Amino acid sequence: MTTTKPIRVERAEIDPRTLTHAGRRRRLRVGIVAGIGLSVAAVLGGCANGALSSGSLAIPSVNVSAAASAGAQLGLRALDQVDAAISANETSGKLSAENATTLKNLSASVRTSLQSGDVSAAKTALTDFAAKVEEFAPNLSGDAGTKLRDAVTALKAAVGS
Repeated sequence: MTTTKPIRVERAEIDPRTLTHAGRRRRLRVGIVAGIGLSVAAVLGGCANGALSSGSLAIPSVNVSAAASAGAQLGLRALDQVDAAISANETSGKLSAENATTLKNLSASVRTSLQSGDVSAAKTALTDFAAKVEEFAPNLSGDAGTKLRDAVTALKAAVGS
């Protein structure tokens, strides 16, 4: 049986730093030129579409329904805190069952208005709700009462009233 010995191939002595450095410089130069080219193309494309033809920059439109939806979501989260505070005041005995039911019904009307997207109706319902909370304020003492008043304040801020 004949076996062959592996032969080691000798390489020419080339300074590896010179090769690598030259390769990096070329890649860097190509990247810079490509970036400048894309930037110029984007600017010219924007001008060609008429964005700058009026002499001023075009202002992007804002999706108002998305902003209103985000506000409604904040309001609904704040209403969850209000409902929890009402339940805490009812459990602690600070609110009677009748008063708690009244507040829950008023908060439900605010919730319905926010879910339907009617912000003006939500603000009106919130005004009625806040007035009723102030009416019950003398009975709301301690942590539960403070949490309810804080939750109402956060709800007012979220709805914008």
